Amino acid sequence: MTARRVPDGRPLVLKFGGSAFADLDGYHRVARYAARRVAEDRRPLVVVASAMSGTTGRLQQTLDHLAEDPPADAAAMLLTTGETVSVALLAAALDAEGVTARPLQAADTGLLAEGPGDRAKLVSAGPGALAGALAACPVAVVPGGQAVDADGRTVMLGRNSSDLSAVATAVALGADTCELFSDVPGVCTADPYLVPEARTLGRISYEGARRMSRHGAKVVHEGAVDWAERGGVRLLCRPFPWCEAPDGGTAVGTGPEAAAVVVHRNSDVWCFGSGRERRAVGERLGAEGLTVAEFDTAGGACLTVPAGARGVARHLRDARRLDDLCLVTTLWPGGRAEHTAVPRPEAAAEARRRHALLYPDPGGASGQAVRPPAKARSPHSDVLVGLARPDRRPS
Repeated sequence: MTARRVPDGRPLVLKFGGSAFADLDGYHRVARYAARRVAEDRRPLVVVASAMSGTTGRLQQTLDHLAEDPPADAAAMLLTTGETVSVALLAAALDAEGVTARPLQAADTGLLAEGPGDRAKLVSAGPGALAGALAACPVAVVPGGQAVDADGRTVMLGRNSSDLSAVATAVALGADTCELFSDVPGVCTADPYLVPEARTLGRISYEGARRMSRHGAKVVHEGAVDWAERGGVRLLCRPFPWCEAPDGGTAVGTGPEAAAVVVHRNSDVWCFGSGRERRAVGERLGAEGLTVAEFDTAGGACLTVPAGARGVARHLRDARRLDDLCLVTTLWPGGRAEHTAVPRPEAAAEARRRHALLYPDPGGASGQAVRPPAKARSPHSDVLVGLARPDRRPS
């Protein structure tokens, strides 16, 4: 399929999360949707592809089995292969749809980062080779969450950072909007997988989205919000593939902040001997690009650390992990954050109770969230490492 393009049209930038690639047919669904957008919008298109669902975690599990603290460069080399596979598969699916697409590597994205190879910080974005690729063909497919460092090595921008690379690409290319597709209806007032009453916000301010992300909500990557605000890029968070309503989703840019509930179910709770010690560790983890939440319980000064994060053990030698606790954060109107630690089995019920305090009349407001399907890891997520699931390191 060849669409007549508008030479001076601003590029479209679409990012698809790993849930879009839960099975191989997902690549065809995304390819058909991209082909439709090329035909309808008649503008150059950049598709940012995440690894198929479960792949990065599976690779991390394999790496952990081999070494307790592998070098960051080795970790980055392994963990970025998931997105590389997605780029190749999606480019092939686009070709099958009759759309010429150029698969690109991190070095061709114009994104430059510095810091540890597996948690590098994005420092600049330029059109570079990406603009040249779009001049030659209607679609470029790029890996999400990747950049290069000053030595030209591929680095990760941290876990769940495809949003960040997509928005930075939009800024570099002068796009006015960046569309982020995931498995939820948009930016919700709670995780709809845990709180069926959660509402989908029609719009939210940059600061509102940033505040939710900063407190652990899996909405939009906090760095992506910063880049979007600085670059004047409007974000549109939309569901895919189970709903393609043209006006669905959440617009991030101008709008209100929002009250919300966040369940830190993918974070561990650590307890320290003093608040001073807790603050020092929190600052060091934050400097390494990890999102933590500090709070107090009857047992002492605590903070959350993303489960499975590499290289954190050295910071936590003097702390003890509270495996039975999960943190639930309530973001009240006006900016106040209230932290409540509950037994893990009770986290979903506590989140629903807290959400009912924020939104006591579920029938009296628009923007009700659509119940998403159950999360599932792609059956092909083992393609890079096989089916073995070792439960301990070899002696």
